Amino acid sequence: MNSSVEATSSVCRTFRDLSQEEMSDVEMTSMLGQIGGRTAVGWDALLKSQRVLIISEAGAGKTYECRAQQQALWDQGVPAFYLELAELANNSLRDLLSAAEEERLNAWLSAQSDVASFFLDSIDELKLTLGSFETALRRLSKAISGQLSRVQIVITTRPIALDLQLIQRHLPVPEPVELSESADAFADLVMGRHKQHSDQVGQTAPPVWRNVALMPLSDGQIREMAAIQGIENPDTLLVDIRKRNAQDFARRPQDLIELCADWREHRRIRTHREQVAHDIQVKLKPRTDRREPAQLSPDKAFEGASRLALAALLIRKLTIRFSVDADRGNQSK
Repeated sequence: MNSSVEATSSVCRTFRDLSQEEMSDVEMTSMLGQIGGRTAVGWDALLKSQRVLIISEAGAGKTYECRAQQQALWDQGVPAFYLELAELANNSLRDLLSAAEEERLNAWLSAQSDVASFFLDSIDELKLTLGSFETALRRLSKAISGQLSRVQIVITTRPIALDLQLIQRHLPVPEPVELSESADAFADLVMGRHKQHSDQVGQTAPPVWRNVALMPLSDGQIREMAAIQGIENPDTLLVDIRKRNAQDFARRPQDLIELCADWREHRRIRTHREQVAHDIQVKLKPRTDRREPAQLSPDKAFEGASRLALAALLIRKLTIRFSVDADRGNQSK
């Protein structure tokens, strides 16, 4: 994670809005790199909305992006907080905050005017079920009760089925309270003097709710990251990436760092087949940040993953829920 953070420190990532149709088929992860026809936006535009859902594949850099934006806002004096959803599902909001963060939270709650920003990151989906996801949303809603109209919330997720109604139910954006019109304002309204201005506001106002995809790295961003990684001639690396058909890997920051390491050592990158094989091996390695419930040999892990991959392709379901409480009712897959 640290190398990924350093590597993307000067790369301005972009996002694209997702349509309702794309959201309904969000598990088809390949769509994230093929969305066209809409203008990409940056964080400046994204943070003008009150509720934002960011969807991205593993290794795309969503965790770093949220941490970086939270830190940038914090340095500006904004009450901005980064929280892991899995941790929030098991702890109260205040238990997850540092002393300085809790002090700023209290000041925000007392101010009754400033806007606070919360970045809720699903950094470890294996710890996060639909039930615990709702619990996390409920805990945050309770902690900031009565302040939902002046809070900005950014939620990240991988391309998995997600109940958007849970977010809307627990973290809604209250309707603004309309003040009664004065006599002059009423006269202006009757005469139509404010109509044009109102229409203009309606056209330029940012969406309150926004569902976006974190876009893969562009060729220009690949060059930037390669230079940060110490590659003397990023254009030559990019040519070899295309030659080896490794664009899919190069457009994810985490994988691009490995490609750059290959290039520095061998002055070449592996073939697409080798990249896929290595990617699978990395993903099947035991986790080092928590104890595994049972030992599993690499061969057994590969055999099991192969069977699951075949089953997923045959039934066209890319989400596999395995725990007893992974879902509610009979929605398990």
